[in-house]
Amino acid sequence: MDERRETGQRGESLVAAYLERRGWRVICRNWRCDAGEIDLVCCDPDGAMVVCEVKSRSGVGYGSPLEAITRDKVRRLRQLAATWAREYPETIQALRVDAFGVLWHVDGTASVVHVRGVQP
Repeated sequence: MDERRETGQRGESLVAAYLERRGWRVICRNWRCDAGEIDLVCCDPDGAMVVCEVKSRSGVGYGSPLEAITRDKVRRLRQLAATWAREYPETIQALRVDAFGVLWHVDGTASVVHVRGVQP
């Protein structure tokens, strides 16, 4: 596995654990359809379904992790969220897209930034 993919998977696992500690429930990971992939689909403590985009970086040489989530990416995520909701309509009370930036530090620790309800 290449280093970028491994960094991304570690970031997704970290965010899943981070959310579960806060009372969220992870519904699925790496959900795919013809239009793309959703990193995590979770249910927050208020009952909303949340499509989670996780961006991980091992440094800021190419910008912060959240800078990689462009307007086009947010539009695509919202389309993917709608596709997921059509496939699982019984689970939806509310639906939103959140972004998570994971920055890995040289000592092996990481910082997580959570942005709720990202808009294009």
